[in-house]
Amino acid sequence: MKLVDRLVWRELFGPLLSSVFMFLMLLFTSAYLIKLTDLMVQGAPFSVVARVGLFSLPLLVTQTLPMGLLLGTLLAFGRLSGDSEHIALYACGVSFYRIARPVAIMGLFVGILAIAWNETVVPSATSEMYRLQQTVVETIKATDRPLYYVDKKKGSEDVDLVVIIKGGFDVKQHMLRKVTILKMSDEKPGLPDVVVYADRAIAKDAKGLNWEFYDAYVKYLRPDPESNVQADAYFEKLKTLPKGVSLERDFKGILQSDIADNRQMTFVQLRDKIREERAQGGSATSTDGDEFDLWSKISLPLASLIFGLVAAPLGIRPHRGSKTMGFGIAIGLIFCYWVVHNWMFQVTKGGGTPPIVAAFTADFIGLLAAIYLMYRTRQ
Repeated sequence: MKLVDRLVWRELFGPLLSSVFMFLMLLFTSAYLIKLTDLMVQGAPFSVVARVGLFSLPLLVTQTLPMGLLLGTLLAFGRLSGDSEHIALYACGVSFYRIARPVAIMGLFVGILAIAWNETVVPSATSEMYRLQQTVVETIKATDRPLYYVDKKKGSEDVDLVVIIKGGFDVKQHMLRKVTILKMSDEKPGLPDVVVYADRAIAKDAKGLNWEFYDAYVKYLRPDPESNVQADAYFEKLKTLPKGVSLERDFKGILQSDIADNRQMTFVQLRDKIREERAQGGSATSTDGDEFDLWSKISLPLASLIFGLVAAPLGIRPHRGSKTMGFGIAIGLIFCYWVVHNWMFQVTKGGGTPPIVAAFTADFIGLLAAIYLMYRTRQ
């Protein structure tokens, strides 16, 4: 029976490597290549931009390993089916379950490898990627590209401030252009209280901890408590910022992309962060998104096993199939998996289901599909 294992692994190994590399290049091109090219056009050093691209790869590897196993298994079993080798194995008394066992072993191995990679390499590489992105932004002297960020109320998912910097920034002068700050109501979350507009804001110190606003105006909004519509609004030239209104960040903080990426943390670090937020008074609902990301550190790598078990019976076809067909099936399955996974993320953020259940829902559906397909193929 070891001959069966060697036969399947030999057919699987090559397509697996080439599929992982192909998906890695596709994801890198779609997610990072245009952004990196744009940074170089704006004057960022090539060496720094290249390092940003390099440190973005470990994160993509975690995502491409399950995809690669899916397509690799489809191609490998398509080859076995095309050469009628599976029929010869059936004639020798080898069941389809036995033929698929090497795929399950490979899928489990790839899943464990992805979890280990996710815990050791990805957090530090992702943190370094964001640090280098900040370095790149600081080397760009000026840009008119709009910036924006949102600050939330402490211990809550409610928005406190929305800051829009429509005119971009000038690093040399520590200046922001066409700044709009929207302060949300404390009594009625989601309704605005004050809008501040400044033609420019200049940092009063080197770090940009204090700001001076020029040609600035404030608009006070008074929502009607009965109808929730604006009852009074007026402009006045700004002398001092209204209470609770500020940029909330220093100059570097404003230039940074506002991404709280949990992939910069290991499983234990993210778990401790969630516990700390809840200990400080944060509600369970406000941390559901983080907890979903926590369990996704396990569920996404284990998709390698699920994809392999689904792809094995789909690869067995009564006629020789083309690689294009295998690629199309792989793309369709990956699309369906991510739709379910992202949909469950939104459901759990709304409190509809426990995060651990939501994180493993796509895997569970895939497992049921694999059981059905393998049972049908066995017959």
